[in-house]
Amino acid sequence: MISDSSSLIIFAKINKLNLLTKLYDKIQITNGIYKEIVEQGLFINAPDAKLIKKYIDDKKIEILELDKKYGEFSKELKEIYPQLGIGESDAISLALQKGDKSIVIDEHSGRVIAKLYKLKPVGSLRVLIESYKKNIINETELKDTIGEMIKNKFRIGADVITEFWKIFEKLKRKRD
Repeated sequence: MISDSSSLIIFAKINKLNLLTKLYDKIQITNGIYKEIVEQGLFINAPDAKLIKKYIDDKKIEILELDKKYGEFSKELKEIYPQLGIGESDAISLALQKGDKSIVIDEHSGRVIAKLYKLKPVGSLRVLIESYKKNIINETELKDTIGEMIKNKFRIGADVITEFWKIFEKLKRKRD
């Protein structure tokens, strides 16, 4: 599964990168995303950058190069949509290059733009729901994880979290 920067950062900050690798086996990023989250993060001594680097060293996160065509496309995306960061534009470009349909991406603008290119954005909250569905985490862990995400400045609208809890409650009722 291809991931953008912010999703990896939030899961690393709360020490839950393992949810992504258990759910999707291997996570893929571009060299640009690596530079943004690991190299710049190590420069400021960010603990999340160290954890992401460990996952890369352990081959749980794979760095892939954008070919020339899609490297240019990533730059064009950033020019056309200045609200996109390198993480979103590179993740969208890598998904298109590989022919993948799904990407882990949280930022609203990145999700909207990914949909324009017929991609299916999967947010961090969907990762939690899927982890719960597959018994990777239980209800308490899910609730604790959301609490930790919010403490670590995970931006989430009231409408989104309300919808999340509705989905979770339906899922929980099916399980019981």
